[in-house]
Amino acid sequence: MKQGYFNTADSAHLYYEVRGTGRPLVLIHGWQCSHVFWQRNVDELSRDFTVVTLDLRGHGNSSKGLHGITIKQFACDVYDLINYLDLKDAVVMGWSMGGPIVLSYFDQFGQEQIKGLGLIDMTPFPFSPEPWNTQGLHGYNMDGFNVIAQRLAYDREAYFETFANNIFKDGKRPAGTDWVIEEFRKLPPWISAAIYSDYLSSDFTGVLPTIDVPVIVMNADGPVFTAGIKQGQHIAAQLPYGQFEAFTESGHMLFYEEVAKFNTLVRDFVTKCNA
Repeated sequence: MKQGYFNTADSAHLYYEVRGTGRPLVLIHGWQCSHVFWQRNVDELSRDFTVVTLDLRGHGNSSKGLHGITIKQFACDVYDLINYLDLKDAVVMGWSMGGPIVLSYFDQFGQEQIKGLGLIDMTPFPFSPEPWNTQGLHGYNMDGFNVIAQRLAYDREAYFETFANNIFKDGKRPAGTDWVIEEFRKLPPWISAAIYSDYLSSDFTGVLPTIDVPVIVMNADGPVFTAGIKQGQHIAAQLPYGQFEAFTESGHMLFYEEVAKFNTLVRDFVTKCNA
């Protein structure tokens, strides 16, 4: 494994890890999370691919500055990291908030350096009032966001426990996952609220029909997206080259709870992109 820091043009310091050889596969984590969340996937997938994980600005081991904490800038950071590592024909996949980052990447850079994309249990517009969107703050629920922002500032531990439960199937965090909350704690509350606000308001629905590379969409039902499977089916239907896969034995962290299924689908998809 190679690990290190990449310094962006505006002096953010992003932590990254690289494993394996072969077609590059870049995995982007979600809000409050880090590269650690891919722990059940990276070793197996790196047998066939060059697997790159990173910590987005503010998250995990990356720097905690107050600048550039937007979906658009996160996508620029991924683009710059791909070029820094000299990756060619990569497949870029994003989970949860990482999904809009993937869409922003394509919106800004098109096919440059990529052969395929992955959208993992995500929504392209969290605030959307449309019926396909089942994110908890759908319908421009700013009052709900303000409650979350207050809890992040003044009741963090209770909020983290609730959030950690909600990302698993049936809203129950399994034994041995205390590390989830440890990773949540690494994102300072003032940065966390700012990122989440930009995420909620960023609308990438118009990008979906423009994507002219293969895209795999994977969704599950759970507390985060109550009708996630129908949501994923809608997203995939907007894509010219969309492939949808439902996960029925997991929640938001489908790659952790249904690890064998996820790894197999990703391996098959990346291999197909290589054809």
